[in-house]
Amino acid sequence: MENITLLDPTSQGETTEKYLAPRLAELDGKVIGILDITKKGSDIFLDRVGELLCERFEISDVVRVKKPTFARPAPTELLVDLAERVDFVIEGLAD
Repeated sequence: MENITLLDPTSQGETTEKYLAPRLAELDGKVIGILDITKKGSDIFLDRVGELLCERFEISDVVRVKKPTFARPAPTELLVDLAERVDFVIEGLAD
């Protein structure tokens, strides 16, 4: 696998090594999780991404959740519940 360097614009100067999650071999039969961070327009973008995935693959279900506010990280309980219900998650924002 090729190494990719990601830079964090919020970094305080210290770096840590991180790894990408393993990629799914296929999407057919999978359950999509869509995490809406509630920024203006993010719902429109995520709706369309979900539609396109359902058109192109045999997605078995789509689970949508929303953060209570875009100004704070998603509550751990929400993320754990979503992770237990889906095969992969798409999160998007808009500005």
